[in-house]
Amino acid sequence: MKNLLLIFAVIIVTSVRAVNPYLPDKGEIPRIAGMKLVFSEDFNNEGKPNPENWGYETGFKRNEELQWYLSDNANCSGGRLLIEGKRANFTNPNYVAGSTDWKTNRKTVNYTSSSIISRGKQSWLFGRFEIRARVDTSKGSWPAIWTLGVSKEWPSCGEIDIMEFYRVSGVPTVLANVAWGTATRWTAKWDSFKKPLSTLLAKDADWPKKYHIWRMDWTSDSIRLYVDDELYNYTLLNQTINADGTNPFLQAQYMLLNLALGSGGGDPSKTVFPLQYEVDYVRVYQKSPTDLSTNTQTPTNPYIINSNQNKTLNFTCKYNVKQLHVSILNTNGTILYNQNFDDILSGNSYFINLKTMPKGVFFVRFNSETTKIYKIIQTK
Repeated sequence: MKNLLLIFAVIIVTSVRAVNPYLPDKGEIPRIAGMKLVFSEDFNNEGKPNPENWGYETGFKRNEELQWYLSDNANCSGGRLLIEGKRANFTNPNYVAGSTDWKTNRKTVNYTSSSIISRGKQSWLFGRFEIRARVDTSKGSWPAIWTLGVSKEWPSCGEIDIMEFYRVSGVPTVLANVAWGTATRWTAKWDSFKKPLSTLLAKDADWPKKYHIWRMDWTSDSIRLYVDDELYNYTLLNQTINADGTNPFLQAQYMLLNLALGSGGGDPSKTVFPLQYEVDYVRVYQKSPTDLSTNTQTPTNPYIINSNQNKTLNFTCKYNVKQLHVSILNTNGTILYNQNFDDILSGNSYFINLKTMPKGVFFVRFNSETTKIYKIIQTK
């Protein structure tokens, strides 16, 4: 008998919607297979950003930057958020004569800008993040799209720089970074990617004039950062461990959109103002927290069934497993529950009592001799 190999070639033709790279995108929000749009901010209103989603940083904040943050410089118009950097001249309300603190020893404020922040309003654990924005590359400009963890101080809270633009040793550069804590307080471990602006200009002289899509794909295993579908940075989460053993990227993060001035952005004293940083939209897609689809490539992969029915987690394995260690962790990476199972038989059901678990989203980690698998459960 001859072995027959049937090869099916499927060609799918789709229409690609043309988007003017110089204007905000007014088209329909695209769907992503297997994912749900859980947050969408298109800044289509006129006036201030939606207060249900965004608050503001105020004053001098970090990095000895020159700008005083205030809400006035962030406004929605023409289908996009416009953050402007401006010259100013007013007395620093926090000025203290003789102070050694840079935030209080500046007698006057010479520049203003805005930083909008979703802390306490919107935060997310995992998903695909897409932000379409146009950045001002003038000297002094330091725009960013970034996230911080909802708990722990920096950098142990975790920082993800989906986009930064500033000058690295004087060279205008686009960056994509991930940072977490070390044994030294306020000292981060960085995983950074840098692309000189000159490289982008060599391919497209209009690069600064166009909107670009900055994307993050964040799972329990990794963080991938893209610009216009080009992968810039790839960080494995088994490397992002704080000194205390926690993983900051197994917790929710909130977002900041800001335009800093000076410091790493360079000296803006001869720059023509205002500077303009424009954000067309922010979108977050996620799999459902109760989506417990299996990875069939893993031979000892557990299937979770009837999850949280009567506060009981019920699982079965596809193959026999001699020893299986099950842990339940919160989103900070703290282990809340451990149990060992011996001689797991294929197809049999095994139970874990969740009656003492609080409400929330948790990781279930299955460790065997050959694999480690994470699932997500939601207790109600």
